[in-house]
Amino acid sequence: MNPLRWRNNQLPTPTNPIYNPHPMTTIPITDQGGGTAIIWIHGFPLSSRIFHEQLDIMGARHLMPDLSGFGRAPEPAGKTTMDSYAREVLAVLDERGIQRAVFAGFSMGGYVLLAAARLAPQRFAGAILIDTREAADTPEIKKGRYEMMKKVKEQGVKVVVDAMLPKLLTPKAAPHLVEEVKTMMLSSSAAGVMAALKAMAERPDSSDLLPRLAVPALVVVGAGDTITPPSDSERMAKLLPRATLVTIPNAAHLSNLEQPAQFNEAIQEFLRRNQL
Repeated sequence: MNPLRWRNNQLPTPTNPIYNPHPMTTIPITDQGGGTAIIWIHGFPLSSRIFHEQLDIMGARHLMPDLSGFGRAPEPAGKTTMDSYAREVLAVLDERGIQRAVFAGFSMGGYVLLAAARLAPQRFAGAILIDTREAADTPEIKKGRYEMMKKVKEQGVKVVVDAMLPKLLTPKAAPHLVEEVKTMMLSSSAAGVMAALKAMAERPDSSDLLPRLAVPALVVVGAGDTITPPSDSERMAKLLPRATLVTIPNAAHLSNLEQPAQFNEAIQEFLRRNQL
């Protein structure tokens, strides 16, 4: 039995012990195009604007929400975890009556994708994992996230921008692109950034999940990514039953934004090959 199909192909109900539907959400979202539903989940500390180049992908309905505390979304209410982000994403599908979709997660968005796959695997028609990893944080990385939380509380979001921006793009990235990413990062709320840092630090390892994610999967990574290097993507592709790995040359962590033509071609081919 395909683990990603719900019994009788119906939407999950409150009796499902894994997935409890989130109340209808009003989080900001771009909803454009027609065809296969792709829900794009942005990374940290960014917003759905990182996917604006992907609106050129044809034959797809692009759903691009801002997670709580980022972009146009309000600050998170209550405890924030990868599961709470995942429920926000699932609520976007619920309120639009979309039963199954291709989930595309970039960096932290990949962690949210994996949380959604644990909560509601029956909602997945496919998975696109972009410059991300399945492994939990090492003790060193976890410690660094908590130290960064303290700095953000004392100094604001700029401290995260200063630390991360040089790693997101290659040194050859166009200056206007660097400024666009910087502006996007600075639009994040301090509360949202701190909540996300804690959620990432405490997320579980998902290595056991990947072999059970039996839908078409595409793993994409920038050749120059130093945050989640190609070795992470290679490992994920080996664990996934139906994965294709694509490495984007001349790109770092933000491969979809730095090399949009190559990235979009990979997505378009993935959709065509798997008849999605």
